[in-house]
Amino acid sequence: MTDSHDSPTPEQVWEAAFDALQSGDETKAQDSFLHWALLLDEYDQAAWLKEIPAELHNTIGSILQTANTISANPNDSAHAWERLGNAWSIADRPDWAHDCFTRATRAAPKSAVAHYHLGVSFFGMDSIDEAEACFILATKLDPAHADSRYNLGLCHQTNGNSESAKQEYLKALELEPGHRFAGNNLASMHMGELNLDQARDCLDSVIESHPENPPARRNRAQVLLLQGEFKQGWADFEYRFQTDTREQHHAKTLWRSEPIHDKHLLVHFEQGLGDTIMFSRFLPRIREYCGRLTFACQKPLLSLIKHSFPQIDVVAGDESVADFDVHLPLLSLGDRLSLHTESEFQSEPYLFTEKNAALPNNGKPKIGVAWAGNPNHKSDGSRSIPWEQFKTVVELNGIDFYNLQVGPRASDCGGGLIPLHNRITDFRDTAAIVNELDLVITVDTAVAHLAAALGKPTWILIAALPDWRWRMERDETVWYPSATLFRASKQTGWDATLAEVKKRMPRQLEFS
Repeated sequence: MTDSHDSPTPEQVWEAAFDALQSGDETKAQDSFLHWALLLDEYDQAAWLKEIPAELHNTIGSILQTANTISANPNDSAHAWERLGNAWSIADRPDWAHDCFTRATRAAPKSAVAHYHLGVSFFGMDSIDEAEACFILATKLDPAHADSRYNLGLCHQTNGNSESAKQEYLKALELEPGHRFAGNNLASMHMGELNLDQARDCLDSVIESHPENPPARRNRAQVLLLQGEFKQGWADFEYRFQTDTREQHHAKTLWRSEPIHDKHLLVHFEQGLGDTIMFSRFLPRIREYCGRLTFACQKPLLSLIKHSFPQIDVVAGDESVADFDVHLPLLSLGDRLSLHTESEFQSEPYLFTEKNAALPNNGKPKIGVAWAGNPNHKSDGSRSIPWEQFKTVVELNGIDFYNLQVGPRASDCGGGLIPLHNRITDFRDTAAIVNELDLVITVDTAVAHLAAALGKPTWILIAALPDWRWRMERDETVWYPSATLFRASKQTGWDATLAEVKKRMPRQLEFS
């Protein structure tokens, strides 16, 4: 049987073992020496023993004897290769790990666990079809292996076979109630179908079995906040730092609601510009809790936030703030301020700018538009609207449409909008422009938060499964009294939504 090109040679594994031995990593050294020994036949063993330093002769001889004993028993050999594969995976050598898992299936072709490990390795290499074949075989060899069922479902989901994926996730959950991965993935699929109660049931089950499972807690936070259950929602939302949100300061200085009347509190941004705008409304409230407050925001927001909250020390996020006593990520204010009812979110316009944009006054209504958010956002595919689809909104006569889009997508519209890119350097400039407009129409991005926080009539186009702050099945939001929500349809996408926006626009301008 021919080894793949990724198969390590005995020389390579010996070198890795010797390096581990010299660095003091005894566990890795032992695993590597065993791997080396398992690669050798009887003739090669004898040749290597002649070259091994005398001080290692007894140790290596013992390892070779162990390898021969293991090789004589297919199940023992398979277990050894699986253990070595896992060790190389941890050591970030997926190529060597894959070779080990392949050898495990050769040693014990009827081992469900061996085929499961090989499938996981194939999946990590984006070889989904090969992975699926391994998991199918594993489930046939052991129909009760829950992890193989889950991973088979994951292959189906990756290939777009949603119903097959659901069936495998359900089988995994039957075999292992509260399976931390199957339950979480099934919940995400339910959320995508707007079945929030079913999603919550799945996540509750996972959390009952695995109370500290960060992805499940983070996902349940999204469901709870969408459903308006803020107390538990904020608590679950704190698990975001154990998933994909970077913590900027050490956990030992995190403010955990203890009295800080004589302390210096640093509140700092953590996610997008829209989040910063939205939660900055709570800065005056948190100021009452501490002796001194410093807020670190993104640099494009610095001048606007400073002007809007003159009583608060505001710095750019990349500036060093070394003298604080405790810190708090901005979006944790919901939890620390115990904001458990929607009425506590309401706010009059709270952003202000003294700058005058001086847009031309030709008697036409002025509408600003933005059709795309950050292309790197994980939900960009559902939040942003291609210009070719969005442009129907601006196909009305007698209105001046201004391009509020920034970044690489600002040029998507060609010459169909009044350009502003040479007038915008930060959000203070954008705010001055928005103040001169009659209406802003935008997807769920920072422009939406900015315009609404200024009190400007703002129409926000949101995905069928929206971000948690927009709740479900309503066209208003307590966060911004001047905002109106237009929701995409799960069945038809944006077309009907954009048609409704275009239909309602003349009436809005008539009464503005």
